[in-house]
Amino acid sequence: LLNPDQPLESDAMISHAWGEDMTQVEEAIIDFSRRAGNGGDDLVIWFCLFALYQAGDEDDDPGPTLREQMEQSPIESVIRSPHLRGMCLAVTSTKEPYERLWCVYELVVALDVMEERRKEGDARVDGFVVVEFSRKAHDDYMKRMQEWASEKADAANIDVHTWSETQSLSAEQLYYLNKVRCEEARCEKMEDEARIRKSVEEGWGWERLNRLVADFRRPAEKHAAEKGSASLL
Repeated sequence: LLNPDQPLESDAMISHAWGEDMTQVEEAIIDFSRRAGNGGDDLVIWFCLFALYQAGDEDDDPGPTLREQMEQSPIESVIRSPHLRGMCLAVTSTKEPYERLWCVYELVVALDVMEERRKEGDARVDGFVVVEFSRKAHDDYMKRMQEWASEKADAANIDVHTWSETQSLSAEQLYYLNKVRCEEARCEKMEDEARIRKSVEEGWGWERLNRLVADFRRPAEKHAAEKGSASLL
């Protein structure tokens, strides 16, 4: 509506969970934009909050409805756009993104694109999916991981550093493998939920998807210095 005459192609898509702290979402997007190059000033972002008409299902609203918009597959079209440089998952302290099945679906589409680009030898496959935590989310997740690792170490009657050294995966990956279950995510509309579940089960599968989520979401090592926080263990 603000730029009807010269529409732009998106450089990045924002994946997010509805119901989160929008101030933290803004912080995460700003941090992501700054890291994306050129200070982020000319980065073109597709964000469903603004890109899709959200009031279409309200009584007496002329529309289009969300259903009418979703029938045009806007999410898939954006993620599969040849121009898109990547997708950013914005994580806040108030909502776990992968409790929302649409976030799971967006990741599945992004993984399909990564696989296609990898086969084509496209260098943009590296870093196509980025996870950006707000400072509060980063600190809260760090605290949860530390408490979880300490509980595991106490149960084994060893200190947390020794416990960490005996694991084949990092403590962060293990935390997410134990705590994040994409198959438990939900959709508001049952028909959407059934379609997304079928897509995952016929494609990547829940177990493999959960492992990929654990690989993508490792904020401590990546952002500890930037966020001013200590390492996990």
